[in-house]
Amino acid sequence: MLKAIAERYSCRSYTDAPVSEEAVTEIVRAGMRAPSGMNVRPWHIIVVRDPDLRGQLAQVHQYSGFCAQSPVVFAVCGDAQASSHWWQEDCAAAIQNMLLQATDLGLGTCWIGIRGGEERGYEREDAVRKVLEVPDHIRILALISCGYPASPGTPKPAGPMEQVHYDGW
Repeated sequence: MLKAIAERYSCRSYTDAPVSEEAVTEIVRAGMRAPSGMNVRPWHIIVVRDPDLRGQLAQVHQYSGFCAQSPVVFAVCGDAQASSHWWQEDCAAAIQNMLLQATDLGLGTCWIGIRGGEERGYEREDAVRKVLEVPDHIRILALISCGYPASPGTPKPAGPMEQVHYDGW
């Protein structure tokens, strides 16, 4: 696990090699094993392989352009009616599990935040909702681009230990 944590980085350039169905399933299952407040598990994960849809998702955010190139995009959504208070945290935990599982499988990923930001005059969530026909009561936290990296990435080192506090500030 520590190896995957250390090797994970935000990949923004992918080869055109397909990602196997087995790998996609492993990544999704890792997300579904995340902790969840009161075990509500409010997440919904949309696996997007269709090139036209990935191209449309590439237009919803100034930093989502590489979604058109990645063979798979995961849209991680949460049911805000099932968990109005914790859906964001629960979905974020699922995303982290997915990113680490993909890294362990030799795949590159990038977490693209969608929730709550305005982009080019319209809401990013609404743009993704329209492309993927997501019901109104489901919120969209993020997209994850996924594929085989076109070139080796540079993982970030651990943050400074000065930011760690024991028994108080």
